[in-house]
Amino acid sequence: MPNYKKFDSQGDDSPRRPSLLQEIKDLDERLISLISRRNNLMGKAAAKRRLKGLPLGDPDMERRIFETWTTEATDKKFNIKAARRVFEQLNALAYTCVAKPENRNLPSYALSPPRRPVKVVIDGPCSLFQSQLWIALAAMCSADAKMSPLSVNDQLTELAKAFNQAGAHISWENDTIESRASEDGVSFEDKLVFAGDDEMTMFLVLAFGLKSPGKFKIAGGTILKQYDSRPLTALLAPLGARLNTLDLQSHGLPARLECGGNLVSSLTVTEDTPPKFAAALTLAAWTYPKGLTLNFEKDWSGISEIRDAVDVLNACGIKADLTDTSCTVHPTKTFSFPEQPSIALDPELSAALLSIPAFAGGNVTIKGTWPKTSPKAKDALKALTLGGLVVKVSDTEISSTKGDQPQSVNIDFGQASKLFPIGIALAVNSGTECSLQGINDTALFEQGIELLERLGLQYARTENGVQITPGRLQWEDAWNAPTPYFGIALGLMAWIRPGLSLLNPGDITELWPRYWTLYNSLPEIDGLKDPEVKDRNDDAKSNRRRIKID
Repeated sequence: MPNYKKFDSQGDDSPRRPSLLQEIKDLDERLISLISRRNNLMGKAAAKRRLKGLPLGDPDMERRIFETWTTEATDKKFNIKAARRVFEQLNALAYTCVAKPENRNLPSYALSPPRRPVKVVIDGPCSLFQSQLWIALAAMCSADAKMSPLSVNDQLTELAKAFNQAGAHISWENDTIESRASEDGVSFEDKLVFAGDDEMTMFLVLAFGLKSPGKFKIAGGTILKQYDSRPLTALLAPLGARLNTLDLQSHGLPARLECGGNLVSSLTVTEDTPPKFAAALTLAAWTYPKGLTLNFEKDWSGISEIRDAVDVLNACGIKADLTDTSCTVHPTKTFSFPEQPSIALDPELSAALLSIPAFAGGNVTIKGTWPKTSPKAKDALKALTLGGLVVKVSDTEISSTKGDQPQSVNIDFGQASKLFPIGIALAVNSGTECSLQGINDTALFEQGIELLERLGLQYARTENGVQITPGRLQWEDAWNAPTPYFGIALGLMAWIRPGLSLLNPGDITELWPRYWTLYNSLPEIDGLKDPEVKDRNDDAKSNRRRIKID
């Protein structure tokens, strides 16, 4: 409270209490100061993610911060929907300071694809997740193998570096990653391994590090420093291990894994278990003394990831059995790693590319193996079909053409939730009322709501999704897409409204380095090549001149 001085009630110079306007101005001054401090902190994390080629926003970190908003908003009787909007605007303000340093307006990427039917035939993007499984297994098997064509990005190169630090010999060039035999094999004991910023790299290092008694340290970048490792504890303890974080104020990296070597042969996973960690344990279980059986509920959300790990193991002659409620991997010291593994197409990214004919007409053919048995792939195909596409699958390729305009669109994304932004684009393109369901990720769902509001579309939240009413698209400022799939969705809707603009096209390049080569080469593409890099020697030769000396 203000410290008012005493005064004589008869005097004429008595001080006055601040006016309502002045109190509000004083509060706003303090508020701006706090927002500035918040921008600095959020900006530091976003800047480090940007240097890694990652999106500025971290959905997991935002979710954990918003838990405080939810609690405080309830206590203060503040509308939770309004709190969410304020929270998103504050985050956007912090990210804008990073995207536009010194408040300079950086050039945006305007999206105006050619309005002609497409005719595309390409080698499709291989599954990033399966690529990670194959690279880790190649390292642990000390195999001589070549994996190509892959979408070689920071996630794959950081994984290779992590296992190289433990003794593997993995190299990469263009779209190829190569593994060479290592005399001493891979050992994590007493080493410090840097896992970068991808949680799957951390999961694989932890899973393979459990196989023998000992201890080692694992460090990470900005994202993994903020990772909440507590859900892993319930699984590590029965496996005779303990993950001790070295920063007492954090549950993330750096940490020390202490392994006793006394691993149980059976383990039950729960809804809190990260599916990718369960897949990492599945991939590593053949190195455990008793193998491992993972038990889970029927229709558990992580079955798709475990199935991928089982397929990789079986392809190497390592016995792994999967049922609706369990996965058993048998211990072995024998395996047959293929010289050139067959890696399936990425179901969600491929589905995003296959959706192009719904907007442009024509057809898209992606060469590669479609993972027919994957629940994620099945849900992705359902989404495309319900969105008005005709999809044909063979053993060597998958293709799509535009079908009849759907009378209604009702898509449940199931395990292919990353396609939610693509579903929004298909809903907008349908010209009819649409229902999108099955988006369990709260942050992803709210990001979709933000896009709908930016587009000026009417919508209604439902019990498990959103109802969208078609209308004329509006657009003002360039957008910082929260995930690469939102950026791809914006590129699709540019066929409906040319000129939509994107601030962070590089995030899509990080997901698949060839995406913008494809987008800018439309409408007709027969095989996709990386941009040619001009040899410096060629420049030197072209600049040579013969000088005649008299």
